[in-house]
Amino acid sequence: MSKGQKIAMWVISGLLAALFLFAGLPKLLTPDKIMSEWVYARWFLTFIGVCETLGAIGLLIRRVAALAAAGLSVIMIGAVYTLVTHHLTKQLPVPIVVFLLLMVVIFLRRKEGSAPAAA
Repeated sequence: MSKGQKIAMWVISGLLAALFLFAGLPKLLTPDKIMSEWVYARWFLTFIGVCETLGAIGLLIRRVAALAAAGLSVIMIGAVYTLVTHHLTKQLPVPIVVFLLLMVVIFLRRKEGSAPAAA
């Protein structure tokens, strides 16, 4: 993997980690009254918040970054489904772009893991 690809991978991973931390932590720390506007049960939002927070941390750990990105991509598929079923199509580009960036992270991390070790 070239130096430019490594830099791009770390920048994308860092930005995605920040995004998922800022998305996950409010789901864990916000009172029930504020979260009542969501269509899902509180326990499910807590579960998603835990997954997003752990996934954000996982994106920054080299050995589990591809797995974390795969898990977060499942959450993004769910986000697209939620937006489509609730007719919020104006908000669709965000989870789609995030999903594509997660696919780039998976591709680059898998490529990094399969590259022969430099001596």
